[in-house]
Order: sequence, then C-alpha cells, then structure tokens
Amino acid sequence: MNAALPARRMLIVEPHFVLRRTVAVLARDLGLVTVQEASSHAAAEKLLQESRFDAMLIALDERGEALELLRQLRAGSTVQVTDLPVAATATLCDVELALRLKQLDVSRLLIKPFKVRDMLGAITALATPG
Repeated sequence: MNAALPARRMLIVEPHFVLRRTVAVLARDLGLVTVQEASSHAAAEKLLQESRFDAMLIALDERGEALELLRQLRAGSTVQVTDLPVAATATLCDVELALRLKQLDVSRLLIKPFKVRDMLGAITALATPG
C-alpha cells in the first residue's frame, strides 16, 4: 500500500458495496487518488455540498437521480467547480443517454460489466490534472 496518497480527491458514487469498495481500495493502493465513497446519490449530494473534490465517478440509475445530481453540479448548486471532471458507469446506454451525458460534460462512460483495468484507466484519466 502506498504511504503517501496524492492530494487529488475523488468521490465515488456507487450503490453496490463490493464494486464501490473494490474500486476504492484499488485506487488507494495504487496511489491514484484519495477516495471518498458514497453509497447513494443523496449521500453524494451531501458530500458535494460539504467537501471539495477533484473528480467524481458516478453510477447512473434508472430513476435519474445521478443525472439530476450532475445537473445540479453543472449549474453551480454545489461547492464544487462546475467543470469538475466526471466519469459515469451504466448498465445500458442509448443515444438519448449519450447525448444527455455529453450535455452534462461527462468525460467517460463505462458500461457494466467492465474490466478493472478500464475502471482504473478512467480513474487515472480523471485524476490527471489538466
């Protein structure tokens, strides 16, 4: 395990414990980012109001809560910068969702199931300044 974690902070919003924990532990152990975890979009909304992050990885849901949270983020309704780098995960993606994600400036979309190396690549891309 890396003793010196980077200053970059990432919020991971994922309801599935095993996936969320696996991603968080790998990101920490590889020294990619310092991770804050949220198991729900409501918990993530609270964290986005209280703490500053350098990036966010968010699981999209069928009810649209993740998209609403992203809309709030981009509208400046949180303490985050409105251009916070964001990647998303989803089980499906149609043209309508792809266009919506583009409008919300989501830089990367991973379709479940994905490979761990793809997830780590997304985290690395988000964690890289500039």
